[in-house]
Amino acid sequence: MSQEVRSAGACPPPQPAGGKPPRYRAHRASLANPLAAKELRGRMRGPRQFVVATLYLLPLGALTVGLYWLIAASSWGSVAGGVPVGKLFFGAVSALELGMICLLAPALTADLVSGERERRTYDLLLVTPLSRGQIVVGKLVAALGSPLLLVILALPLQTVAILLGGVGPEELLVGFAILVLTAVTYACVGLYWSARLETTRAAVLLAYATTALGVLGLPLVGVVIGIAGQLFGGLVSPILRVLFDSGGTLASPGEAQTVAMLGQLLVATNPALSGILSAAFLAQGRDPVFVERFGGHDVTLVAPWLLFSAVHVLAIALLILLTVRALRRA
Repeated sequence: MSQEVRSAGACPPPQPAGGKPPRYRAHRASLANPLAAKELRGRMRGPRQFVVATLYLLPLGALTVGLYWLIAASSWGSVAGGVPVGKLFFGAVSALELGMICLLAPALTADLVSGERERRTYDLLLVTPLSRGQIVVGKLVAALGSPLLLVILALPLQTVAILLGGVGPEELLVGFAILVLTAVTYACVGLYWSARLETTRAAVLLAYATTALGVLGLPLVGVVIGIAGQLFGGLVSPILRVLFDSGGTLASPGEAQTVAMLGQLLVATNPALSGILSAAFLAQGRDPVFVERFGGHDVTLVAPWLLFSAVHVLAIALLILLTVRALRRA
């Protein structure tokens, strides 16, 4: 009886400081990445971030002011050559921003692991309690702080296109998503080569080569095919007849769907082409998934921005896994 009274009147165990149970704090600690916090704090506090932001915004600001002055001084009105001036303005600013991101993103990550090797601190990094995945994610998060901040800082310049007309908020959001995914993808490319190779110089060269292949490869292939069609039309025509019947009709609906999907996947690997086609599809008011006539058959197509996002998210996940595997081999 006395034991029951004492147990009923016993006080509950004291709560830890902060009012959170130990299990919650342990879960939160497992999600935290001290490497990301340390390197991100060091990057943002140093003068390098302000210098990079200034060098990034100066050409964008100069282009914005120049285009706005040209539009205001011209007699185009709201349309130039049948295209709203807002679209021309948005396309020019986004193209310059995309080019600068492709130059900056690989360079910011290509020395993260190879630089540790050159400074003889790589072994010290591996013997820390952090797993290989935490090291990769921590390095990547710290490096992505800079390009993502630059994309956000350039948003006010892009919103001028909305004031000029022809561009809506949805196009602005799609452009922002394409720029962010492009920055993350090519930052992962630089980090992968940094973990795979021994020297920073080799990692930087291969990171830029991969970026150039992803950005310029498909347009160059299209140019080469166009030139080959003009010069060697007699040789190219039999190859095209394998897929197409006379009159440009594919032999079956399955072939039409396969060719259309392969074409969309190729376009989804290129940020510039995906941005251009996404703007055209948004202007036409297309749904994310729609049916279109292609090769004499009805085929199901996906909005370019949606397919671009899916392809690049998968590429980011694959590159992170390959980078972790490269660290484990080391």
